[in-house]
Amino acid sequence: MTLTRRKFLYSSVLTGLAGSGLLLGCSSTSKQILSVPEPDNTALGLWLRIGTDGTITMVIPSAEMGQGITTSLSMIVAEELDVDYEKVQTVLAPANEEYNNPEMGMQGTGGSNSVIAWWEPLRTLGASARLMLVQAAANRWQVPVDECTVEAGVVQHAASGRSARYEELTAEAARLEIPSDPPLKDPKTYRYVGRSVPRKDGLEKVTGTAEFGIDVTVPGMLYAAVRQSPVFGAEVVSVDEASAKKIKGVVAVVRLPNGVAVVADRFWQAKKGAEALNVTFSTGTTAGVSDASVHASYTQALDETGKADLSGSQGLDVEYELPYLAHATMEPMNCTADVQPDRCTVWAPTQFPGIARTKAAEVAGLEEEQVAINCTYLGGGFGRRAEVDYVIQAVQVSKAVGKPVKLVWTREEDTQHDFYRPAYLSRVQVQLNEQGLPERWDHQLAGPSILAQITNRLMDAAFVGTVLNWLDWDMTSTEGAGKIPYAVGSHNVDYTIVDPGVPVGFWRSVGSSHNAFTVESVVDEAAHLAGKDPLEYRKSLLQEHPRYVAVLDQLAQDSGWGTPLPSGRFRGVAIHESFKSIVGEVAEVSVEQGQVRVHRVYAVIDCGRHINPDIITAQVQGAICFGLSAMLNEKISLQDGAVVNSNFHDYPIMRLAEAPEVSVSIMQNQEAPGGVGEPGVPPIAPAVCNALFAATGKRIRKLPLANQLA
Repeated sequence: MTLTRRKFLYSSVLTGLAGSGLLLGCSSTSKQILSVPEPDNTALGLWLRIGTDGTITMVIPSAEMGQGITTSLSMIVAEELDVDYEKVQTVLAPANEEYNNPEMGMQGTGGSNSVIAWWEPLRTLGASARLMLVQAAANRWQVPVDECTVEAGVVQHAASGRSARYEELTAEAARLEIPSDPPLKDPKTYRYVGRSVPRKDGLEKVTGTAEFGIDVTVPGMLYAAVRQSPVFGAEVVSVDEASAKKIKGVVAVVRLPNGVAVVADRFWQAKKGAEALNVTFSTGTTAGVSDASVHASYTQALDETGKADLSGSQGLDVEYELPYLAHATMEPMNCTADVQPDRCTVWAPTQFPGIARTKAAEVAGLEEEQVAINCTYLGGGFGRRAEVDYVIQAVQVSKAVGKPVKLVWTREEDTQHDFYRPAYLSRVQVQLNEQGLPERWDHQLAGPSILAQITNRLMDAAFVGTVLNWLDWDMTSTEGAGKIPYAVGSHNVDYTIVDPGVPVGFWRSVGSSHNAFTVESVVDEAAHLAGKDPLEYRKSLLQEHPRYVAVLDQLAQDSGWGTPLPSGRFRGVAIHESFKSIVGEVAEVSVEQGQVRVHRVYAVIDCGRHINPDIITAQVQGAICFGLSAMLNEKISLQDGAVVNSNFHDYPIMRLAEAPEVSVSIMQNQEAPGGVGEPGVPPIAPAVCNALFAATGKRIRKLPLANQLA
């Protein structure tokens, strides 16, 4: 391998971190899980560093955006390595293909799959390191390996009374052959996995020392603010740069493909300069698009699909509609870039550093090896930071001015130039038999395809059709509806792509975020039509899925389902599987003078083998609040091709006073790990709306809920 200047410097830093001890790699791109890198190759494959000074450092391959992944993944390694969890330090991985997620084939964080993807590789990593250290001790003492034991980072030989700490053995261990199939610990002996331990990032976040993208500072750095076309697909026609340069501190105005960046000594100056810009844009591809036109195009698509004739039978024929939604992350889009003739350095809160590096290299006119992506904490991701538009802009601006630049979007730009959760319209017909059970289920769905848009953005357009044809199914739109767990006899789903041109992307729980609302609401409608208890009705349709039934039984127990509630309160239930985890929720609500109050939510999650119960509880609680906020008030509105909303005054997020009390139970089993960050979102909207039906007799088939019960 050619040793570049960047790799040499990077390797020197890593070697210093490790204290010249044992360096172990864990590669997702080859069958060889572990490797001891050569001195000139330490920039690749390094995951675990055991220093001669006793430090243990682990590289975290996933983005930390509040989901606690620095904690969960380091717990796995600490468990198998058999060291005190508190001693494991963590650093976020830079952009490098050696950190590719084995389930994605690229370096990225999404789909709630970090633990799913890294559970086995990291167990093997820790176990192999432990075995090498034990072997080193056995060789030194000239005793059989099986006579040595490990406890909390100390290798012991009971017969002779000898012991050695890991840091005393690293040099010898580094010369040993890497074990290909190390023995893993018996789960019965686990010290950490399955138990709650303090978060790795907790102290620095509550003390304000954690570095998010927006906190980055670089010597000589300038600031940039952007003005982008309000209508999607438009380009800059003309710019009166003088209007911006009149603002004190403004040093440059840089044209972007869909807007203009103003560069200044301070961000406030850049912001005022951007506001003063006299800029005109072309018409744009979404000119004329409105909420009404989107609805009309979806309705036309469903009418053209057609529906079955269920006349003369007991059944349902209903429509459910969901709006475009913004991500509204706490930290707006931002990126710092420093483009030089022979290199480009980027500091970015990104979910996909590999894609960020590729795009940065293209814009900077450099090879990918000349681009370094430094990953920071993310102040919220939810899928929005799977996109790299803000990274591209920062690199463009830095290249244009020849200095490091921190580009920050205002909340208005962030709200009006998102990659939104798509709006969808569903038409569902269900035919019930004499027992009130569904014997036919037809679901027609219309709306944009995230998969098609993202493929267009990341690959050539001709490849889009090939991908969709190869998959023969667009999971980003149909997941949660294309396959349902209920025994319904004939089940059919027809999906028609209707794309009004509004940018769409991954949003927390993706297709399940809208399909669970439709499916779980329709199941509730069927239960009511059949005159049966909604929870028991679900159980009767889930007898082939005992894990679902177990979740519902636990949910009934936790919520007191079937027992009297205080006057004016009502319950609703929903259950949904996404990202290999099953979540059931019961919402307890009241309605007074048209105002809805969600008092309490009971949640039960079956995510298989779990790592840290506190993190799971926090993620489910956060997911419920995230989904509830969207259900109550959130909607991106369109008028003449532009987003009407601009900030939290007209895109309201649920406030603390509106948040319910949330109780979470975690099912105990030895199934393979499932996701945690997203699965709590899908059931909350149908659970609340099913409770509202119990309270008012009115079905909520269109979100958001705001003003529908007034």
